[in-house]
Amino acid sequence: LLAINSSSPRIDRKSSSPPTPTPTPTTIPQNVDTMEPTKMRILCLHGKFQNGSAFANKIGGAKRKLSRVYDLHFLDGPIPLEDENEYNSNNPKAWWLKDEETGKHINIEEAFEYVKEITSGQTYDAILGFSQGGTLATGLAIGGVVPGVRAVVTAGSPFVQDVLDVAKHVADATPMDDNEMNLYQKGFNMPKFHMAGETDQLISVDSTKLLCENGGNGQFVVHEKGHLFPTRAA
Repeated sequence: LLAINSSSPRIDRKSSSPPTPTPTPTTIPQNVDTMEPTKMRILCLHGKFQNGSAFANKIGGAKRKLSRVYDLHFLDGPIPLEDENEYNSNNPKAWWLKDEETGKHINIEEAFEYVKEITSGQTYDAILGFSQGGTLATGLAIGGVVPGVRAVVTAGSPFVQDVLDVAKHVADATPMDDNEMNLYQKGFNMPKFHMAGETDQLISVDSTKLLCENGGNGQFVVHEKGHLFPTRAA
């Protein structure tokens, strides 16, 4: 999975605790019925003012290569936005909103519930998220919302304390067996790979670095591009 991240042309900074290796295609189980490899599944979360299809198109070249090994599932955010926006995207969506008067982020709990409901009965090996979707991906992992997830990859994603607070609340409220690891600690320890764009005019490098530092077991790199999901070497 982390092969997609080698697109970053240089590493400027990273945390002192790099993540443990994620599963490689050689560990993919076999489908008992067909004896063909069962693809590992990746949940993909778009940025604000995008939707699932727009995100898939943005990483088109990488998507084609990744689809040979992974089953990519692109979700649409639950909140519709005005069609006229700075990104000129059609049918834009968001995962949550920000109250411009109070500065408070709202609808975060609803975003967690939305993803939990829409992925009910399914398991994923990793979550890949861009911008707002990457922040949500980090929170979902910490909260243990999506079963089976073992790694998170984000790009251009801001630090939002409210998201991490909701994640901890969700994890703490989930019943666990006495012999099971604390759900929050399990999600916090999950390997996470965060990329920031050196010329990103929307999300600062420092904001993504804060997400890495506060999201648990993260590796942080800076690429030379702007607000995008780098795919050149994928």
